[in-house]
Amino acid sequence: MRAVPRRHLSYASLVLLLAADLLALVSLLLNQWLEVGPGWSWLLGAALTLVALPGLLWAADRVFAAARSVGNIPMTGGTFP
Repeated sequence: MRAVPRRHLSYASLVLLLAADLLALVSLLLNQWLEVGPGWSWLLGAALTLVALPGLLWAADRVFAAARSVGNIPMTGGTFP
């Protein structure tokens, strides 16, 4: 299940951060290990990141599900007891 409406910006930010990190990591590894040019490594990194996007969405869902299951993480703008 996707994040609750109050957390859509947090959810989108987390997915974007995960995708950017994966893109940079794959590009760096392709550039170093396979010794392809920087343009090709970024292009192949972007393609592999798009392939891995469902897995990134699943990981973000698990993070937010864990935050919902723990009662001591307040919603943004909520009041403390």
